[in-house]
Amino acid sequence: MIANYHSHTPRCRHASGTEAEYAKNAFRRGLKIFGFSDHTPQYFPGDYYSFMRMYPNELEDYCQTVRSLQKAYRGQIALPLGLEAEYYPDIWPELLPRLQDAGIEYLILGQHWLGNEQNEHGSGGATADESLLKRYCHQVMDGLSTGKFTYLAHPDLFRFVGSRDVYRRHMGELCRFTRQAGIPLEINLAGILCGKHYPSEEFFALAAEEGCSVILGMDTHRAEHILDPAPEQRALEIVRHYGLKLLDTVDLRPLK
Repeated sequence: MIANYHSHTPRCRHASGTEAEYAKNAFRRGLKIFGFSDHTPQYFPGDYYSFMRMYPNELEDYCQTVRSLQKAYRGQIALPLGLEAEYYPDIWPELLPRLQDAGIEYLILGQHWLGNEQNEHGSGGATADESLLKRYCHQVMDGLSTGKFTYLAHPDLFRFVGSRDVYRRHMGELCRFTRQAGIPLEINLAGILCGKHYPSEEFFALAAEEGCSVILGMDTHRAEHILDPAPEQRALEIVRHYGLKLLDTVDLRPLK
């Protein structure tokens, strides 16, 4: 593994360690690229704010911190400045120009909620409701259609426990879309490390059938996890078992 584009900072309120510690361990591991992609601020109407992302007034410091590390590690390791964002259609038109003005270099799509988050279904919550699965797949495809997302993080986050034929039909459509759009799918190493319901072998079997490309993503929330090789080895077993097309690096899609 020479590149990781998925990592977080304490600003998301569920990670620990400093950006400097992350960069140091990424360099120690021998990575050539280590992208920072903390959870983006979102500009919700009213006084609502979710518990798992940075606040809007923290974005400037986040950018300055990563840019400082880019200078410190120049010529040693690339540290692109990114964010992980959901596609929330009602507030996307306000979010995108703010991130462009801040100089964010790339986005990855991680769709943690349906709709615009408030009073909506969380993607990781178990459900047998086909309509929710269909909404997830179509919202993800709508987000990727903006052309602003470099790849799809934990595409198998949606936890559908109903008919497997229904699951394969809708997730198969999503896989076909990403292949045709040239969007890589992430095999999420944090899911392996933490024993989550993803990566889903059922999903990646579909991805292999559709000829999708995949990329490994650490989804780091603790600096020491960067140095643990076990999740990568398990992910590579999935790649080999299903004959997936594994990418070492991806081209960052510019926001402008």
